[in-house]
Amino acid sequence: MVTGARRTHAKFPAMTDFRKLQVWQKAHVLSLESAAFARRLARRRRGLADQITRAADAIPSHIAEGRGSSTDLDFARYMTMAIKEANELESHLQRAVDSKLCAEGEHATLTAATVEVRKMLIGLRKRLLQP
Repeated sequence: MVTGARRTHAKFPAMTDFRKLQVWQKAHVLSLESAAFARRLARRRRGLADQITRAADAIPSHIAEGRGSSTDLDFARYMTMAIKEANELESHLQRAVDSKLCAEGEHATLTAATVEVRKMLIGLRKRLLQP
């Protein structure tokens, strides 16, 4: 392989079902839990609830969409987008607790799940980008 050449093979063949990825499974659960939290929050702060739902839903969606990529580089790009959404979700959750819109315990649980998913995404992206 020529140095600096783009890899055209994929470590994770695109035909593999995205539902089999543990990171997607955890992101999906996070999305469901965030949606339940947002429904309770919507009574008090509709805009923030919508942002939480959108960011949480985007994480497993980017994983699923990226799973169809034909190259590791392209799949890694989708993992980067999912990482950004996890960062955004964590920021919205912090705003909710700082605004006294949720209990510390609920915030801590959702934040811990968000951090876990983000770490998994970072690990997967790192593996995809390895030569």
